[in-house]
Amino acid sequence: MERTWGLIDGVVANGQVEDEEALWNKVEARCAYLQTQPDLIRSHTLFHWWPGG
Repeated sequence: MERTWGLIDGVVANGQVEDEEALWNKVEARCAYLQTQPDLIRSHTLFHWWPGG
């Protein structure tokens, strides 16, 4: 998770929100988008040294 946080944080932190609910809505929307980007996630999480990686 730590390696993928930058994919979420950059989009969420660079915007303004009215309240906590709006913040979580942005996080949720970004996570939903990232679920459609397996290659992007893989590029941040696939470790060549990990067994099976």
